[in-house]
Amino acid sequence: MDLKDIPDRWKRFSPETPPYKYFPNRTRKQTMVYSWLAIAGFTALGYILAELVDRHNSGKEAMYAEYAKQNMSFEQASMNQAQQDAFKEILMRARRQRLGLPTQAPGSVEIRDPYDEE
Repeated sequence: MDLKDIPDRWKRFSPETPPYKYFPNRTRKQTMVYSWLAIAGFTALGYILAELVDRHNSGKEAMYAEYAKQNMSFEQASMNQAQQDAFKEILMRARRQRLGLPTQAPGSVEIRDPYDEE
């Protein structure tokens, strides 16, 4: 098989109507418009779904808080608070790093008398 026997597909290529697999007769502008419409549509759909879920769960928030007060032991509450504090510390450390601030120096553990004159 010689090279002259291979058909040159690029001679048939039109940049205005590329050889798309689906909807082959669309132009590049139509593809761009459809893409932007799909992005906007799915973003709106996601926002609406998030709002619906938030509204649905907002009524249960007070019920779960009351349920937790009645049925959670002190150990579970303290473990939960410790986990929240650890997450907050991790996020604050990441924020300081992102802002380019130096890491916080650990506090001094020496006990000093504030009224002592030295």
